[in-house]
Amino acid sequence: MNILIIGGDARQIYCAGRLALEPGFAVRRFALGTETFSGEIPQCDVLLLPYKPVQGETIAGSVGENGEEVYLSDALNIVKDGGAVFAGKMDDEVVNSLKSRKIAVHNWFSDEALILANARLTAEGASQIITKNAPGGVSGSKILILGKGRVAKACAELFGKMGARISIAARSQEHPTDFIAPEAIANADVTVNTIPARVFGEKELTHVRRGAFILELASKPYGIDFDKACEMGIPAILASGVPGKYTPEESGRALAEVVLRHLKEGEQR
Repeated sequence: MNILIIGGDARQIYCAGRLALEPGFAVRRFALGTETFSGEIPQCDVLLLPYKPVQGETIAGSVGENGEEVYLSDALNIVKDGGAVFAGKMDDEVVNSLKSRKIAVHNWFSDEALILANARLTAEGASQIITKNAPGGVSGSKILILGKGRVAKACAELFGKMGARISIAARSQEHPTDFIAPEAIANADVTVNTIPARVFGEKELTHVRRGAFILELASKPYGIDFDKACEMGIPAILASGVPGKYTPEESGRALAEVVLRHLKEGEQR
């Protein structure tokens, strides 16, 4: 079975390494570090794209040595009919086109086991960032967590076990905005956002106390107004893709296990 991995970050390197251990698997990677293909990219049975939503015409992280990028349409065209594609959320039109060719489409973000693993590893990476940047580390800090999703819950659980004093502010249908109490912001040494929507703007930033900082874990469009934070002199750290930066080996293994599980399920049908 020919497996091709295009783009992404360090976790794809470890994912490839794990898959290469399987008998009968031939794994190739494009544009991870300085590794590139010469000539045309060969056809494949399985294509793995990065762990992020598929946006735009090119594949994230697919820049090679000479600045070349891989177009999504070109990558999808080299998947054999009846093959499989693993990717983040793609447009319905693209998904339907693949399914018309009997290609199985697997959304990384629809796999519950992977989502939970990613949340856990995001929390672990976030703890390293806090340890590096907060005078009291995690154990000696008051941490305000924005959100109630899996990443927020994983952070609250891990930081609490490490000795941090945790407070949580989460949106609800009744209070989609203005749900963060000013005193909660003022009391926090670290504010961690996990909500991918603008929830921490100028009004909230005015309550951040001197010496505190903000950590952004959400994806675009992000929850923090970084321009305003910079203007106000408030430290704000953008930490998207934490697992790929802080725990790439374990993150890559988690991706590989998803691929192996789905391929095995496909064989059993």
